[in-house]
Amino acid sequence: VKAVLGMSDEMAQTSARLDRVNAQYGTTVDLNQMIYQSAQASRGAYQETADLVAKIGTNASDAFSSPEEIVAFAEQLNKQYVLSGASAEDAAGATHQLTQALASGVLRGEELNSVMDQAPGITQAIADYLNVAKGEVRALAAEGKITSEVVKNAVFAAAGETNEAFEDMPVTWEQRWTMMGNSALQAIRPVLDGLGWMADNIEMIGPPLLGLGAAFGVFWIAANSATIAAGATTLLTTATNFLSIGFGVLTGNTAAASAAV
Repeated sequence: VKAVLGMSDEMAQTSARLDRVNAQYGTTVDLNQMIYQSAQASRGAYQETADLVAKIGTNASDAFSSPEEIVAFAEQLNKQYVLSGASAEDAAGATHQLTQALASGVLRGEELNSVMDQAPGITQAIADYLNVAKGEVRALAAEGKITSEVVKNAVFAAAGETNEAFEDMPVTWEQRWTMMGNSALQAIRPVLDGLGWMADNIEMIGPPLLGLGAAFGVFWIAANSATIAAGATTLLTTATNFLSIGFGVLTGNTAAASAAV
């Protein structure tokens, strides 16, 4: 129960952040469904992809023209991580650094190092887009020339090549389980949303639930009154006998104590 409630809280918070992304662009697109489809296509986890979309939409919205473009960018990142063989932890670290770079407007320093280590395909895409050697990217970054716009355009320019290389990668069991987890999460989403609604409206639904619980207790007692009465009688008789035993022992009346036993 605790795990399910935790999932409900996480889903509610993610939905709230995605709603803010929609609001920034003045749209009402179904980002949850778009992110799910993107995560499945790139063999990534839905929740991590949703977090990435929310962070980019919140911190670097100026670099993107629409929520759809952000989702497409996140899908390409997921595919780059698969191609590079980055672990989930390494991918999360590189994503954090890249998101910070997009928010600041330029990619350089520690952020560039993380991307070069965990997603070298992105570095190559930037070099190809700028028509320079891969070794020159670091120098251009130091000069502040690797802007958010350059990173975005480079990733999209390499999308065809990335998609082709990605399709040649075999699906691992870990990726398959991740995709199955995405599907399961979407299947129980109505339940999670319902639990979230209950949490938001507990002041309204709490008293009726308590009233129903009390009514159920009354009806249960009424339905089992005979059993309850018999049990109470047995308990009273047992307690009386124990008292008689103790009193008989204390007063030396062994006959009374024996009778009670």
